Amino acid sequence: MAIATAAPLAVAITLVLAGCAQLSASDLAMPTPAVSTSSGLIITGSGWDANGIQGPVPAPGSCRYRPVPGSADVLPDPRCTPGAVDRAVTQDSLSNTVCRRGGYTATVRPPLNVTAPMKRAILAAYGIPASDASHYELDHLVELSAGGSSDVRNLWPQPNRDAQRFNRNEYVHNDKDELESRMHDALCRGTMTLTAVQTAMAGDWTSLATSAPPPG
Repeated sequence: MAIATAAPLAVAITLVLAGCAQLSASDLAMPTPAVSTSSGLIITGSGWDANGIQGPVPAPGSCRYRPVPGSADVLPDPRCTPGAVDRAVTQDSLSNTVCRRGGYTATVRPPLNVTAPMKRAILAAYGIPASDASHYELDHLVELSAGGSSDVRNLWPQPNRDAQRFNRNEYVHNDKDELESRMHDALCRGTMTLTAVQTAMAGDWTSLATSAPPPG
């Protein structure tokens, strides 16, 4: 409670000491609480700031992978990783966010010094020792290129092994990478809606392997 009540006091002190210095509305704005959608997705902001990744961290050993029958793929535990999306990315804002020229993801991706501690915590939540970290990718379940958030509820330790459905190259290190590329292409060409892409990736991204349209 002390932390929650200290913020308004700190702002007041800053205003007094600053004299005529002006603060923008965003400086004084309180974070908008995360909310859930009917599909289970969590609506947040970008999911991180200079203090680290945001969202509740699951307890060590509390998360379990979901196996995909007949496949080397696994899915994250929906209790721990339901998927989270950035409220700034909407169907109407696609041209100014994920589909804008010049790139988008680099502007919202948290740096390594922010993600590294969280990777260890998420590995522990899935019962994976830190010594095995190199065998896992800290993945955004709903990819940044589809408006995913970096909130902990959208991050999971994706194993480096998978079903090898697609060819590898410098941009495709696993099957999910290729699906993300195809979903982004479909999203920006208008053949899939933002909600459809986000829901599909959070629910069972492996189901898209046979139905995802090839890059246009």
